[in-house]
Amino acid sequence: MSEHQGFHLSVALNGAGSHPAAPSRPFTPDAYARLVRGAEAGLLDFVTVEDGPGRLDSALLLALAAHVTERIGLVPLGPTTGDPTAWATRIATLDHLSAGRAGVRPRATTSNPEHAQLLTVLGTPEGDRRVAELFARAGEFLTEATAAWDSVPSPQGRPPLALLAHATVPYRLAAAHGDVVFVTPQDTAGLVAVRKEVESLREEAGRAPRAGRVFADVNVVLGDSQEAADARLAGLEEAAGEPFTSDAVVFAGTPEGLADLLQEWFLEGGADGFRLRPAVLPDDLDVIVAGLVPVLQRRGLFRTGYTARTLRGHLGLAAV
Repeated sequence: MSEHQGFHLSVALNGAGSHPAAPSRPFTPDAYARLVRGAEAGLLDFVTVEDGPGRLDSALLLALAAHVTERIGLVPLGPTTGDPTAWATRIATLDHLSAGRAGVRPRATTSNPEHAQLLTVLGTPEGDRRVAELFARAGEFLTEATAAWDSVPSPQGRPPLALLAHATVPYRLAAAHGDVVFVTPQDTAGLVAVRKEVESLREEAGRAPRAGRVFADVNVVLGDSQEAADARLAGLEEAAGEPFTSDAVVFAGTPEGLADLLQEWFLEGGADGFRLRPAVLPDDLDVIVAGLVPVLQRRGLFRTGYTARTLRGHLGLAAV
């Protein structure tokens, strides 16, 4: 099948997995590189990697992965702080190292004191004002940073921006600047509503219809039977001492059941693709690659081979 038939698929490689009780393992840079190689074996569009206090630098981890992979896209975290030109140079460097496979997930960020103050006023008019200001600053930062790619040459011209958004203010930022927006619907109707809002905000920002891709995030706990998946989830929840809750929907079941959900959200919900969050790494990633991908391929919903070499190419985005 051609590169752009069916939908797009990515995975989040964050820590030991998306579940708080995921068994702690020594995820060294080499271990992350092996995870990315595994995802590439499944022909996924890209991986995302987060960083932060106590975690290794996501761009450096993916720079290592670039040397042991050939096609898969590499998307590190990129908080919108500091010098926009230095930010752009960091991602352009990864784009060179990967021969045009880099993207970046910008995140609107506050200082610790500002974050603490914001938490005290969330849900109030003052909180709404501060959130709007935060995302307005992030938009100004991204305008400067992406313009810097014109003077800091990058193989793709401008590596794709992938933003996570949960509400209108971040949707507006993603619609104005993003090539991919990760959204967190709980059902098909919610996905339809989010898609409609994002498209409206893209038009408001003066961008062409379908200028970007909408990916729905899904936490996954997989097993070879429904009973096995339920038992895995129950064990994780027992270890955590509480139910598994998340901004994104939690799916526990078989690869076939997950394929059913993704197919419905693609055909009826309007998703262009999905970012799966494995509950435990590498366990759920292995099942995604060996179990889910073949099911999707048999249904004609996912590629059977890479036909592009850049991340923009995988996503079917226009060259810039």
